Amino acid sequence: MAGEALGPVVGATAVGGAVELALAAVAYRNRERPAARAFGWLSLAAGGWALLQVAVLTAPSPAAASAAHALAGPVSSQVPMLWLVFAAVYTGHRERLTPGRLAALWTPLTAYSLVQLTAPIHGAPLAPVRTVTENGITAPATVETLPFALYSLVAYALILAGYVLLIAFLLDSRNVYRAETGALVLGGLFPTAGAVVVSAAGGIHPGVSVAPVLFAVHGVVAGLVLFRYNFVGVAPVATDLLAEELDDPVLVLDDEDAVIDHNPAAGRLVDGDLGGRHVDAVADGFAARLDDGAQVTVDAPGDDREVSTFSVGVTTVDDQYGATKGRLVHLRDVTDQQRRLDQLTAMQAATQQFIGARTAAEVADIAVRFAGDVHGQAYAALFRYDEGADALVSEAITDRLAAQLGVDPDESIRVPRDSGPLWTSYEDDERRTFEGERDLVVGPYAFGSASALFLPLGDHGVLVIGREEAGGYTETDEQLGEILARTTETALTRVEHEEQLRTSRAAVERRNQQIEFFNGVLRHNIRNAMLVVDGHAEHLQSRVGEADAEKLETIRTWCSDLTDMTEKIRAVNDTVTASEDERLERVDLSAVLREQARGLSDRYEVTVAVDVADDLTVAANELVADVVGGVLSNAVEHNDSARPRVRVTTEPLGEWVQVRIADNGPGLSDEMQTQVFQREMATSQTAHGFGLYFVSVMMDLYNGNVWFEDGEGVGSPDGSWTDGGPTDGRSADGASSDGEPTDGDATDGGSADEGADGGPRGTVVVLEFRLADEAPQLSAGG
Repeated sequence: MAGEALGPVVGATAVGGAVELALAAVAYRNRERPAARAFGWLSLAAGGWALLQVAVLTAPSPAAASAAHALAGPVSSQVPMLWLVFAAVYTGHRERLTPGRLAALWTPLTAYSLVQLTAPIHGAPLAPVRTVTENGITAPATVETLPFALYSLVAYALILAGYVLLIAFLLDSRNVYRAETGALVLGGLFPTAGAVVVSAAGGIHPGVSVAPVLFAVHGVVAGLVLFRYNFVGVAPVATDLLAEELDDPVLVLDDEDAVIDHNPAAGRLVDGDLGGRHVDAVADGFAARLDDGAQVTVDAPGDDREVSTFSVGVTTVDDQYGATKGRLVHLRDVTDQQRRLDQLTAMQAATQQFIGARTAAEVADIAVRFAGDVHGQAYAALFRYDEGADALVSEAITDRLAAQLGVDPDESIRVPRDSGPLWTSYEDDERRTFEGERDLVVGPYAFGSASALFLPLGDHGVLVIGREEAGGYTETDEQLGEILARTTETALTRVEHEEQLRTSRAAVERRNQQIEFFNGVLRHNIRNAMLVVDGHAEHLQSRVGEADAEKLETIRTWCSDLTDMTEKIRAVNDTVTASEDERLERVDLSAVLREQARGLSDRYEVTVAVDVADDLTVAANELVADVVGGVLSNAVEHNDSARPRVRVTTEPLGEWVQVRIADNGPGLSDEMQTQVFQREMATSQTAHGFGLYFVSVMMDLYNGNVWFEDGEGVGSPDGSWTDGGPTDGRSADGASSDGEPTDGDATDGGSADEGADGGPRGTVVVLEFRLADEAPQLSAGG
């Protein structure tokens, strides 16, 4: 998770959590003092909430962030109740905190949090959690639902009840600790009013609360009241001391927006005394901006920067009658955050340029230009590794760095291996920081008075950014540099892969053209040659004896087979080289299976039983008939049974349909079942170089599957071989075309499906096709 607000939010929240935990420890050491224990538990819960929020923002993965977010809920839900308990104890109402009342008050928020925490178990969250990206921060956030609104209402009711107790105690005429109580009330406004103000201003992120940070302010105030000063004495107003020490400007305005009080930080915003002057003296139109919560930019003469940017927090000050008497204005310095926001916005624009870059040189120019113009780095250069020269060579460099090195901006700087921190960073793949304590070395060049970051780009090279100041880099600067480096590395990798892809596409195109050429030669030359041979054989058939005529008929048969084979090879080549959209079409598999079964019965002495579902339309092409025919022929050609039998069945399985072709042949060993689909088996154990390897290739092109299973239990559903089932083929021993047995059928359950030892025989080939309805954008075919 990264973003312009992440660093400041994490830092502030972590500091707030540490302060709260420290205050809890102080409360434990002073646990004998009144309200110390209640304050300690409140500080402990607020500190835990803050640290869990830090864990959410810095989690290494969405799962870890969600887990930390889930734990933060039960912890944060204790804060409102503990605040009420602290207020009751502090104001002397401990006796009202009976076990029954505590249980009644504690149950709603705790029960809600436990239901939310266990939601992954029972699956019924009261308020779903979703991952949200806002202001550059990606973190879990709770969706606002009715239960969540009721939970928030109860929480605010408990907080309000605590304020009521404190304010009533403050107004009590017998209260000799009015100053301390007033300090507690004012300190308590920081988390409550601050959270409301930030929320009203749009918030940082739906899953990020400023309350844990602002609770630290309340904790400091309460700690001063409870532990530093004499509780029973006249203590100073802690808020006055706090405001004096704050680095952020704080102003108190009357009802006409004149400054009636301010802390020293606010006095540095203007020349001269700020007291009594209208608030617009700080910045033009400042009073109007107090109402809309907009940021304000101030040319502050007391700051060491040209301008400073502040976020504005405003709390109205009302009297006991509800009349507004003034406003408390807190200005939080967000100059660095605003600068980072501007830089990250520019980084987003640069990312679009990276996406559009087509060469490594373009990527390098974008990276160096961004580092110089936006990141504010006078010196920037990108060095790419040159494998041939075994050196890092500059791809792009800023003009100021080129001038400092005394080279032309278009001149390549070659840095040999083991030449300074540039090579060290590249070889170790680790960031190196140079803080100006010695001369900066870039290959054969060196110059001093500079700070620099060496940012490795993986195998591509190193990005160097630097500036003339020798003060080093902040953590935020380093993070921005890392973002630029990672974006640059990704862009270089993409450009490299696109170049490889273009090269591969060109090679594939050349190969397709070559295949098309030889495919044409195969079709034209062999087909013409076969026509010539067939013509001469036909001419000689009527001029030779009967024995020689049979040999000539064999020649003619082979001519026909070879001609058909060339056409099949052409179809296979077209299928292999086609894209998936061009390769696949809708094919009526039911019709193909029945037609091939009938053809098998015509060609061989075999009984064929067919049990095929209707309207099976699959994603294939015209060669599916050869695929099915090849499997059927294989089932007969290697069948040594006295009565060869083949059974074809189909079984739809969701998006797929399985075609099972079973035979009662000798079966295959486990080793042969895995080898028979391999290319080496294609010419040695199958006819004409086509066979089960061809089947395997085509099924892969159809995005389908093919495998063998043992033949145990093949045949009818009860495991026996019968001829009475539905068939579409004609058995060679006399079965009718509808599969009814004739006198020649073996219906006695004899040994046709058993081996010599009486065990089961046969093999099942399973063809698995994807149904066409589950494969969109197919052309009509089959």
